[in-house]
Amino acid sequence: MKVRTARRGARASDPNESNPHTPLARREHALMSVRRMSSLALAIVAALAAQSAQSSAAAQPAPPSFADVLGAQDAARKALYAKIAPSIVTVTSYLKVPPGTLLEGKWRIADESPYKGYMRQQVASGILIDDTGLVLCCRSPLALDDGTFAPLVDIETSSGYRFDAELIASEPTINLALVQIKLGEGQSLGDLVPATIGRGETVEIGDTVFAAADPFGATRTFAPGVVMALPTAACYQSDLTGSFVHSSMSISPGAIGGALINTRGEVIGMLVPQPSLDAIERTAPETHTTFAMQIETAIGVGEALKVKRTNDSPWLGFSVLSFDEMRRKMNDPARFDALEKPDHGLFIDDVFDPSPASKAGIRPGDVILSISDTKIVSVVDFQQALYYFGGTKVPVRFFREGNEIMKIMEVEKRPVAANRK
Repeated sequence: MKVRTARRGARASDPNESNPHTPLARREHALMSVRRMSSLALAIVAALAAQSAQSSAAAQPAPPSFADVLGAQDAARKALYAKIAPSIVTVTSYLKVPPGTLLEGKWRIADESPYKGYMRQQVASGILIDDTGLVLCCRSPLALDDGTFAPLVDIETSSGYRFDAELIASEPTINLALVQIKLGEGQSLGDLVPATIGRGETVEIGDTVFAAADPFGATRTFAPGVVMALPTAACYQSDLTGSFVHSSMSISPGAIGGALINTRGEVIGMLVPQPSLDAIERTAPETHTTFAMQIETAIGVGEALKVKRTNDSPWLGFSVLSFDEMRRKMNDPARFDALEKPDHGLFIDDVFDPSPASKAGIRPGDVILSISDTKIVSVVDFQQALYYFGGTKVPVRFFREGNEIMKIMEVEKRPVAANRK
């Protein structure tokens, strides 16, 4: 009898292998079904994700073109200019022509003055601040070399309409003048519109600003820039440049007296040339920096000038700081809070010697409370009071080391020796 043996390498048969109803076969079949369903689910998810991405891409707008961005900026600038232009004027002073003056070397029409017997002396810009025709501008284009003023002044609009005007008053230290448009009976300001006035306290370094002015002829100034430096103090008595806003644009000499405006078209300053120690000297603007007097100072002093109608600078011989300015200067909040101080007033920052203040024993660190019966709360209060009481002796109240003291002081004319840039 022969016994059949298995070949080497042959696998022994599994009784469950060919039976689909065994537990092992059913388990393998179930696993294969799960794999097929998982693959199908992943394919569906991937397809849905791709479809969603395509839908999102189709719904998202394309980025704006470079031309669109610049076009929007141009439109915004044009709207800004349209808002400020009706508030900016040309201010021209005229000299009487001496008899026998030769007119050779001049154009008969282009160089001709609109006033017979007068010739143009200086041309600058100005800001209309109310609906009566009151204009803020610089003093220097109206002043003559002998310290007097041009006998004739006029105001011209950007549309070419001309008004007679008169100098109301001026401030030599800060180069400010107040000019009134003369309106005849039934005459209006035409297309002129008073400027919208902003607040200097809202200005920050890096803000975009524009210089807007209307020099002589077809020239216009509308120059963008940024704020490079803020005033260190609102009071100009001891540091004139430190009371200005400094911006990065460059302007022409005829632009002084124009407006520094923010991006809302609000006037935050009046353009001024670089300061001079000589009130008569006509300095040109800096080529690398444009200075602007804070509009609060210009309007505040202008209100006092309108009342007093003076061309002198009054003073007591000291400069002041508000409480906030003193806090910043000390750069130590805890030390400032520990100071004994009243509920209002201005700190005395510096004292000039000789002056009414030095004679009265006033010293830095004192706090001025009032001049006569006028309570001093802000720097503008102080500046206006100097004009209102100029040339008189008044009681001035101070706070020193917890006590109030009172001095009788004369508000004098500011000496040229006290001027500094």
